[in-house]
Amino acid sequence: MKSILKLLAQAGDISYLSYYFAEFIAQQSNGEMDSLLAFSAALVSEKNQQGNVCILLETYVNQPLFMSNVSTVSTLPKGISVSAWQRQLRDSVCVGRPGDLAPLILEDNRLYLSRFWFYETQVAQFILGRLKSPVLFDQIPFMACLRRLFPNVNKASNGAGQMVAVAIAASHRFSVISGGPGTGKTTTVVKLLSLLLSLEPKMRIQLAAPTGKAAMRLVDSIQTQIANMFDNDLVDGDGTEGRSIRHLIPTEASTIHRLLGYDNQTFQHSQAHPLQVDCIVVDEASMIDLPLMHHLLDALPLHTRVILLGDRDQLASVAAGNVLADITGHGLSIGYTPLQVDFTIATLDPVIQTTQKILMAPDEQPISNSIALLKHSYRFKSDSGIGQLAILINNGCGQKAIDLLSSGGENLYWHQNASKVFSTDTLEWAINQYKMVIQAESVFEALSAYEKVRILCAIRSGPFGVTEINRQVTLRMLKLGLVQNRPSGSDPIDHYQGQPILITKNDYELNLFNGDIGMIWPDSFGNLRAYFHDKDNKIRELHLNSLTEYVTAWAMTVHKSQGSEFDTVLLVLPSDETSHSLSRELLYTGATRARQYLYIHALPSAIISSCQTLTQRHSGLAQKLGWMDG
Repeated sequence: MKSILKLLAQAGDISYLSYYFAEFIAQQSNGEMDSLLAFSAALVSEKNQQGNVCILLETYVNQPLFMSNVSTVSTLPKGISVSAWQRQLRDSVCVGRPGDLAPLILEDNRLYLSRFWFYETQVAQFILGRLKSPVLFDQIPFMACLRRLFPNVNKASNGAGQMVAVAIAASHRFSVISGGPGTGKTTTVVKLLSLLLSLEPKMRIQLAAPTGKAAMRLVDSIQTQIANMFDNDLVDGDGTEGRSIRHLIPTEASTIHRLLGYDNQTFQHSQAHPLQVDCIVVDEASMIDLPLMHHLLDALPLHTRVILLGDRDQLASVAAGNVLADITGHGLSIGYTPLQVDFTIATLDPVIQTTQKILMAPDEQPISNSIALLKHSYRFKSDSGIGQLAILINNGCGQKAIDLLSSGGENLYWHQNASKVFSTDTLEWAINQYKMVIQAESVFEALSAYEKVRILCAIRSGPFGVTEINRQVTLRMLKLGLVQNRPSGSDPIDHYQGQPILITKNDYELNLFNGDIGMIWPDSFGNLRAYFHDKDNKIRELHLNSLTEYVTAWAMTVHKSQGSEFDTVLLVLPSDETSHSLSRELLYTGATRARQYLYIHALPSAIISSCQTLTQRHSGLAQKLGWMDG
């Protein structure tokens, strides 16, 4: 008779990876495939693939461990009491305690794959170690430079938040600056780097991001802010110091994988071969999964300042972990110790009364002391429709979000799709938006036009998924004569001028990475080629046959859009309000990719369901960092 796990795997309710891992654990423990141990192994593997770092035993007490509608699976296994479950797990040689060498690790009520317990523990130790490592500086030049960077700030002004963020980040070896779109994260980090370089001109600084697109956007933003700041002599009265500092601020960024020397198997840099850097700024930190955060921190010397930039309300990483949310307390209020409060008050006080050096690192430094939240949006005015919608989404106010969309808020458009297929009217709207790409005079102009508008989907498959909408856009363009297909294989829809493409697999030889965007365009001889922006914003040309894996990208997932912003966004949600893809973080992330115009294609029930559903990823990192509710 087949085991329950075998039946679940054959039905597609669990992956075969989870099944074979459970089989391995059962064999090593001389146990049965239908034992609680095997079920636990399959469960922790399955949940890890879904983004969880561990499983919390109490979540499954008297609850089915797996879900299935297959009639052959007559009885689904359930969790037992936590204490009894712990005893059974500890009886196995395959389940170790923290620090043991075993396939599974049981820490309190959390069960981990051993590798992920190690990653989580190391990340927590790396962060706490930096927080306990003192930062010694002279307050007089520190405050003087801060005043030059923020000459008109006071406690009531909008710039106060940025000023406090700079002071917090400069006084810790690990810090997070979190804020929504348009809150001035890049402005803040340029002023922060100016401060650090004023105090230590030889500081070696590295800029990084999870994706090539995010790295390019970081560089563009920093270059713009450097020009705005120093051309206006904001750093020094006569501009002398500003002109010297501006040349020290780095204007190149790398992906984290490139920085660490990843070769598709191993990382070149680690504790054994650390990066030679004194300060690293990492943008779009919400996209970083737990393993990658471990490898990044593992490659940095203890003295290196780590500054994470991101939006803690955005989507979690695609792979396991929700690291930025764990570090910042999952939306909890940020409170500071009395010492940090005194320092913050001194930062905002224009009268510097002390000449003493400040040691900004008490022995028991809470994680919240190193976190700065930027709340004032410079992009969205107080009456901005997109800004108001983002606040309502983050507050979980689904009905109020519906009311705002129904009233036709500024630059907000809503199609209440009641059909089970993508709306024809919305498709025509999208085609009109994309005409400027197809009708561009050059590939550079086409790429620039494409970056202004995007269709974002919550899912990949189905009538409201990326694949189907890309197909419909292409077919409609062909029917209207906007593009002419040039098939080079069996697929009737192959390549055409103006076709945007998205790289889906890293190619280290071509220096192309998952998430990179390109454009198919004819060369001077009329042959179709693929063109990509280089890091210096020039265009490079590649033969189509040299590309490995890519897809058409009129539409892309919300996940793939992280790190990007567009003038106009069409956000498409599935009609099934119970879809696992719907969440508050997804709706917020998709909506805030729009700078000016947001068009939402969704049922009211899908919007309300999204607002009410918070992403729950189980891990122990928040608790290990000191968040009591973690």
